[in-house]
Amino acid sequence: MNKGKTPPNQSIHLTCISLALMQAGDFQRSTKREKTMIPAEHENNGAHKRGISPGRFCSADAEKIKLNWFLFEFALELERFIAKENRLTAQIHGRGVGASQIEDFCVHYAKHMKGEILDKLAGRTANVRLGYEQIEALLPNIGDRLVDRLLTVAAKAWESQTEACVMCPTRCISEKDELAPMFDDPYYWE
Repeated sequence: MNKGKTPPNQSIHLTCISLALMQAGDFQRSTKREKTMIPAEHENNGAHKRGISPGRFCSADAEKIKLNWFLFEFALELERFIAKENRLTAQIHGRGVGASQIEDFCVHYAKHMKGEILDKLAGRTANVRLGYEQIEALLPNIGDRLVDRLLTVAAKAWESQTEACVMCPTRCISEKDELAPMFDDPYYWE
């Protein structure tokens, strides 16, 4: 897509504060398992009140892990940051991209970040990279300027998400493989 043009910001390297979550403080967490929500059987699967459902990040109980919850939260944050940019949203809509396609983009972009997070945790990369390639692949007809703007918005959403993680007792990154009881909370399915 960038033939003969200066490529968009090919990478924004962010040192992910949340990947080195502060371990200070011992938070009490309930291990009581309440009602289990089964994504495939829930009547609102895929129709979350904010447009993005946790069911899009787990298809079985084994996938109800904290890392997937983090990705769900990042998708919501990305959607929120895009919605705040009225002009950007209008321009994206002007390119034939509807609200449901923006939601799909947020979900897929967030899921793509899983590999980046795991690479960072394994020490294969020094920083988490937010790239333009996934934006172009998921929204191929929006043009380079909108790709650049979406990448900037994604970086802001990422920064916001990771800043919140530093104070959050859930520890979605440091305890990435632990079960996330939030997936079973009816609030997120209504």
